[in-house]
Amino acid sequence: MQTFDAIVIGGGHAGIEACFALAKRNFKVALITLNTNRLAMLPCNPSIGGSAKGIITREIDALGGVQGIFADKSMIQIKMLNSSKGPSVWSLRAQIDKEKYCQIILEEIKKQKNITLIEDEALDLIVENNSCIGVKTLTHGNIFSKVTIMTTGVYMNSRILRGKDIKYDGPDGEKTSNDLSNNLKKYGFEIIRLKTGTPCRIYTDSIDFSKVEKEKLDKNELNFSMHSNIKLDEQTCCYITHTTLKTKEIVLKNLDKSSLYSGIIIGIGPRYCPSIEDKIVRFQEKDTHHIFFEPETSKGDIMYINGLSTSMPVDVQDLMIKSIPGLENAKVQKYGYAIEYDAINPLNLHKSLESKLVKNFFSAGQPNGTSGYEEAAAQGLVAGINAANKLDNMPHMEIKRNDAYIGVLIDDIVTKGTNEPYRMLTSRAEYRLLLRNDNVDIRLAKYAFENKMIDEKEYNRINQKYASIQKKIENLKEDYVSANSDLAKKYNNFNGISKLKLLANPATDPIDILGNDYPYINELTIQVRLFGYLKKQESTAEKMLRLEKLKIPVDIDYYLVDNLATEARQKLTKIKPTTIGQASRISGINPADIQMLMYYLNNKR
Repeated sequence: MQTFDAIVIGGGHAGIEACFALAKRNFKVALITLNTNRLAMLPCNPSIGGSAKGIITREIDALGGVQGIFADKSMIQIKMLNSSKGPSVWSLRAQIDKEKYCQIILEEIKKQKNITLIEDEALDLIVENNSCIGVKTLTHGNIFSKVTIMTTGVYMNSRILRGKDIKYDGPDGEKTSNDLSNNLKKYGFEIIRLKTGTPCRIYTDSIDFSKVEKEKLDKNELNFSMHSNIKLDEQTCCYITHTTLKTKEIVLKNLDKSSLYSGIIIGIGPRYCPSIEDKIVRFQEKDTHHIFFEPETSKGDIMYINGLSTSMPVDVQDLMIKSIPGLENAKVQKYGYAIEYDAINPLNLHKSLESKLVKNFFSAGQPNGTSGYEEAAAQGLVAGINAANKLDNMPHMEIKRNDAYIGVLIDDIVTKGTNEPYRMLTSRAEYRLLLRNDNVDIRLAKYAFENKMIDEKEYNRINQKYASIQKKIENLKEDYVSANSDLAKKYNNFNGISKLKLLANPATDPIDILGNDYPYINELTIQVRLFGYLKKQESTAEKMLRLEKLKIPVDIDYYLVDNLATEARQKLTKIKPTTIGQASRISGINPADIQMLMYYLNNKR
């Protein structure tokens, strides 16, 4: 009989984070995966990061996770998105060598003495007294554990669709799991059907690059991880082209052949990452759409055709591809497809990502209704930390919405649920000015330290960094621009003012004030220039935190609360919010319901 402290089902981005978190906490983990050679594979876009997503990867790193450092080790390009806009939307994005990424992670997993790799299919949970005590597998029989984390990605009851051609596989022809999601139903889990898709891959030597635009890249020294100093000597470029009126004509003429529009697909797809046929139907006033060529590895022999995700049959895809400038003579390495899969309703989960239905059973990643490698990894890390906390008899970690995008992500899915693959956007965060790329370390240092993911030395280093920044700000406040200085000559309208006030002006070059050698020039400048806005948002967040401190008893009967709307009673009973703040964010709950609930709780107290 095999027994572990924890079992993780699935070796994708969520599963890897969960395993490393538990192993770091010195617990014995079994990682059950369908293919040990495809750990943390990137079946869709060969990139990590993006708008908001890049900040999530930085938050994972600050919490003691691994996605950032592995991305740094395998990146072939990195850039800062939205740098022409305000710092609240700056976000890193890296092109990844997808083969190297998987290879590095497999090598690192094998080095971990606390992680045991098991290539097998999970069929069912082993549940006794409403508590998960292990997993039934296809070939290894019953494997027992104290906690279990499900991170199955898109592999539960999945099927690949191209027109009327249906294959019951996972991505890239991988095996799928047909039994697990069906067995989850008997424990009360609500199973939802979702869909996502991917575009074709083209052999690079068949592309006519004279007809496309090459990306212009600045040299930089960017990294996701604060513990990485990896620098790219040379950046691999991407390319941009566009669909044509001919592409539009082909899609509209063959719409009935699309799996999506012919009615074959049952699952709901991601609103913010639609297929090309969906874009053309929804935005018929547009004659063209951007298409990006992204190299999948450092070899550059295969291009991912971003923007051409489709569920069209192969013959129609051939016509579409050849209608795009640069792809007239393209040779296809792999055709695009849609994939349908099972997920659970995330309303079945606590904020710790432990199930409300079965104790000691956690779920993370795409089986919770989210999309994207970054969202999955973030949940895997949180589930891993909270599973470790449960084993350590520690309170669960719950990240606040004003402290991280990870907090926004988890609060959104467990409070509001989702009927489509959830994607993190900056607009989902009401405190995004506080959730910047530059300050992830101080935002999450306390969480990481209290949950044993960083040591005291690292925690003190981060606090000392920001104490020194604050001290520098105080010094600048007392340091004035003298009449004969170089600063006065360069900025003659600011003669006689403090250097802090001069730095606050966006027209001032921070190097003129702080010098080339000051290590925290970016963090300090942002703090100074956004000071008033930050104070205002911090004040707003503090008001919301007061509602988060108002706890709701676990055993409350909402049908005893007078004057609650019927919808409010039903949703509060189903979701079981832990605080008034969380209750106020449930869709369909109005301010009058919150007032009645608070009145009832005050009287009970």
